[in-house]
This record gives sequence, structure tokens and C-alpha cells, in this order.
Amino acid sequence: MVRYRVAIAALILLSLSVSMTAQRVTRRVYLSAVDPTGAPVLDLAPPEVAVTEDGLKREVTGVTLGTTPLRIVLLVDSSAAMSQRINSFRNALNAFVETVPAEHEVAFVSTGGQIRVRAEPKAGRDKLIAEVARFATDNGANSLLDTMYEADRRFLKTAPTQWPVFVILTTDEGSTRREPDIDQYNKFMNDFLLRGGAAHAVVLKGPQVGPMSDLVQNFVSNMGGIHAQINTENVMPERVRDIAVRLTADHKRMSSRFQIDYTGDGKLKQPVVNVAVTRDGVRLQMSPRRPF
Repeated sequence: MVRYRVAIAALILLSLSVSMTAQRVTRRVYLSAVDPTGAPVLDLAPPEVAVTEDGLKREVTGVTLGTTPLRIVLLVDSSAAMSQRINSFRNALNAFVETVPAEHEVAFVSTGGQIRVRAEPKAGRDKLIAEVARFATDNGANSLLDTMYEADRRFLKTAPTQWPVFVILTTDEGSTRREPDIDQYNKFMNDFLLRGGAAHAVVLKGPQVGPMSDLVQNFVSNMGGIHAQINTENVMPERVRDIAVRLTADHKRMSSRFQIDYTGDGKLKQPVVNVAVTRDGVRLQMSPRRPF
């Protein structure tokens, strides 16, 4: 047996916790396996994988390759602040749609005043392209955080087998509808992190910026994503295309890595997690987050 041990310490809190009964909790880590020649192993099965927490054996409940299409929420500012920039926003949205492979699901949601679902994730590319073409301001304030929470509840949590992704395209001119609830934000951010989410953002800054920029930067940084703050709108399509290219590459990388689900002890806050396989000669690399 080849045994691979990683002391994840506090990072084990990034492992997915989606259900709890008493002290039993479902957790998730990500695993790369290669054979002696360096070629990826793509056919591991649950009976071949062993997981321990602090030396205690845990039940492995799932071993799946990361080949499932992404589910992306394209979260776009449609407030009054972007009304003079509509063509740049449309160009950026077109750049994203043209670059992201059609296998991935994209929900198009705007944030002007309140959530507006312009295209649901399963609506298809024709619907998405049509909605981008007719994209216009909704006026009102930028309700980015409230819209993000609601979009997550409706479109990402409902697809737990897919990799959840936010792509944020927004302005920040220093004004907000109200001061953000930091406790609510932290709860949401940590939960999204636990679910292995990804986030990227392009923020078009005005002469002044407010707390929205800091929160978007914090959110994206915690997910290890691209965060582009720009001063001129003409570079927006290029920055958004960079995000689409990155998502495509990340998905390709994770398609040869495994998602390992196991039943852990909810009382353990910083357990040492070991992963081993019974197949001879297999080298392992483990991470509590994706991509890696």
C-alpha cells in the first residue's frame, strides 16, 4: 500500500460539510493519483481508497473524477452606475460567452436594484447570447451581495455534483445600497469555500471606491481566483476573457483529479487527514480545495 499523509491543520476546515447528523459530517478532499510512469490514474474506485482522520479510519462515500461541467453564475452589475458603459459590458459578456466551452452551464444574473435572472443555467447558449445582446441597465443601486446569496441558493446549491463558480462583473463608485452585513458575508463566504467553489471578478472602479471592492477582493482571494480592478472600461473584455480561459484550464486540470467524499467526525476542527490507496506504485497528491 502506498500511503500519502498531509497535515492539513486549519485548512481541513475547507473540506466540504454538507450534512450533519449528531457528530457525523460529510467532508471532501481532492486527490491527484499518478502511476510509476507519471501518467494520471483515472479509474480509482472507493474500495481502493482509505481515509483516516487523526488515525481513525473513515468511511469513503464517493470517489469521482472532476469531469462534470462547471455551473457558472455570471453576476453582472445592471445598476444606474453602468448605464453609460453598456456597450463595454456587452462586449465583455460576449467575450466570456465566446470563450467558455458550451459544455459548461452559465446562469446570467444581474444586480440592479434586486436580483434579475436573465438566463437560467440550463437555458442553453442561444438564450444566453440573446440575453447578452439585449442587456441594459435596470437602474437602482447595486445589490451585488444580496443577489449573490440568492443566486447561490437557487442555482449553485441545487447542483451539488457540479463545480460552483461565480464570475462577477461590476462597478464600484463608492456608494452602496446599505452597509454590508459582515457576519452574513463571512458565513456565506466560508460555506462557499467549504463547497469547493471558485470565484473571479472584474471591478470597474470610479474616482472613489467603497466597501464593495474590499468584499469582492476578499471573496475572490479566498477562492484563489482572478481579481482585476480596472480604471478604464476598454480593457474589460480582455480581462473577462482571461477569466474564461482560466476556468477552462482549471476544469481540464481537475478532470484528471478525484473528488473524495468521506464521513468525518464533526467534533474535530483541525484533524490530520491521511489518504492511501491499495494499488501498488501510485503516487498521490491531496488538496482541501480546487483547483490544485
